[in-house]
Amino acid sequence: MMIKAIETSYKGYRFRSRLEARWAVFFDALGIKWEYEKEGYDLGDGLRYLPDFWLPQVSMWAEVKGDAFDMVALEKCALLARGTHCQVLLLDGPPDFRAYDVIASPIMHNGHLGCLMYDSPRIIDGDYLDEHRFFSGEWDYESPPFNYRQAVELARSARFEHGEYPQ
Repeated sequence: MMIKAIETSYKGYRFRSRLEARWAVFFDALGIKWEYEKEGYDLGDGLRYLPDFWLPQVSMWAEVKGDAFDMVALEKCALLARGTHCQVLLLDGPPDFRAYDVIASPIMHNGHLGCLMYDSPRIIDGDYLDEHRFFSGEWDYESPPFNYRQAVELARSARFEHGEYPQ
């Protein structure tokens, strides 16, 4: 038996899952601009890929998964990073107080495509600002539009069942 995610509407978009919608709520709470499923790509060898989010402020993709990324998903993200020359943020699970991996560039290891990943957690006033690359230029650390802890709580508590809209 295969369990299917529940499609969810938020801000005029129809997300493939509530988890993706929660990440959109999180981005909005922090003032992070996003585009959902902006463009699909042919990665070669008949492999096509549609990344979940484009984050235009930092020219970075964001891919959402319910669990840890398996090797197939990591390879697709590495091919996307190589083909578009843009990093891919790996968002596994709901927004949380932790660092997330980023595929900076694909690498070859024993003839297989792998990824070079890194994270850079940063703490200010007790709040984790895990991926500070989001905020370069347009985001002021001294007076954020919404703090990280509040953004996580808002995203995790968002309800979409009856047309409710996160506050």
